[in-house]
Amino acid sequence: MIRITKAMLSIDYTSMFAHKYLQQTYKILGDSINRNKYHDIEFGLLFSITKSGDGKTCETGWHVTQVEEEYFILNMIGADLQSQSLISSGKNTCDKMVVKTEEGENMTYYFEVNKVIEMERKLFEK
Repeated sequence: MIRITKAMLSIDYTSMFAHKYLQQTYKILGDSINRNKYHDIEFGLLFSITKSGDGKTCETGWHVTQVEEEYFILNMIGADLQSQSLISSGKNTCDKMVVKTEEGENMTYYFEVNKVIEMERKLFEK
């Protein structure tokens, strides 16, 4: 597991899933130094997104640079994705994610994906 997740990080060091898998693996192995290292990186990345907005509207959506980040956050809060749509509001393009919470409540979260759209545009220009 360690070899595979470190290989994942060699491709994308910002993968919160890889950091989570590493910190959980090191916890099982009893290696608290590495467990803490990867935990702190995982949550540093996570907080950099969740502190960028409140996720309640497209205008205040959480800023992401990869779609994977959206699914990581939804996974962390225990949300079950019901639908996803791409919307625009003002200067933002957002993924609107309608989810069902662990308590059975329907919620909507917004992820601002301007950087994702820009990177895709640049890829397709080539």
